[in-house]
Amino acid sequence: MTTPLGDTGHAPHSSKRTDPQTALFTACFSVVAATDPHTLSRVLEPFTKRGITPSYVHAVRAGANGELMHIDLQLLGADADIAWRLANDLRAQWLVEKVLTSEKAAADILS
Repeated sequence: MTTPLGDTGHAPHSSKRTDPQTALFTACFSVVAATDPHTLSRVLEPFTKRGITPSYVHAVRAGANGELMHIDLQLLGADADIAWRLANDLRAQWLVEKVLTSEKAAADILS
């Protein structure tokens, strides 16, 4: 029995998967920074210098005396390279103490 050209023997949906290196996802950044009037503008700077607007931004003061800010940002449609660059730029910002990253990806839906 012959198989059609391109048949790899995998489930039909497997050919629709994208390369993990180029897959788009929602990049999530959780930033802890010192409270200062310039903190938010400095945290947004790596996005603005690339002409990017985050999909979601939430900031709140934290710590016993409000000395810290917790800032959560999301960027819809990011790739691994831009997420890595943004995270490194955020870590280099004055006032930023910690940057945690994660990603959200859409589930594969079979039809």
